[in-house]
Amino acid sequence: MGFTQSIVLASCSFILGMVFVCQVVDIPLLYMPVTEQALQNAYDFYEMWWEAPGAVKALFHVALALPMLALIFKLNRWTESAMFFDGSGVVMHLATIVLYLTVHIQSLRTFPERTEAVRVLAAANALVGLLTLGVIGMQVGQEYARRVEEREQREVDRAAVVQEGKKDI
Repeated sequence: MGFTQSIVLASCSFILGMVFVCQVVDIPLLYMPVTEQALQNAYDFYEMWWEAPGAVKALFHVALALPMLALIFKLNRWTESAMFFDGSGVVMHLATIVLYLTVHIQSLRTFPERTEAVRVLAAANALVGLLTLGVIGMQVGQEYARRVEEREQREVDRAAVVQEGKKDI
């Protein structure tokens, strides 16, 4: 596993951890009958994030930007593996960033319409989690494919050496 792949996995794992933290307030909004207490809990939770210090927001923005930069850098090699695995990762992570910019920030700004805003935000968190799992899955799949390809190449090379040895006799 390379350095850029490690950056992608670490940053996506951080984002996934953030999504799992948010599930504490999202699950009652998405999968249970909505109560006033669930809405108030979600409102308080997301208001805390909205009013967080700039360093917290900057850390999250860096965690969003790093995987995209690393995936684009990996895509620069332009191999079949890069086109499929890293290209798919770029598309999924771009969708994550678009969701963040269009849904998360807008929902946090429109908190006067609380019920709809926090439910849309909770649904977007679920989608971000799925997309982030997809990016992680693509990176794991790329590493698995690379190892299988190396193993098969060693077997082909070994068979060629054995075949060449038989010709010499």
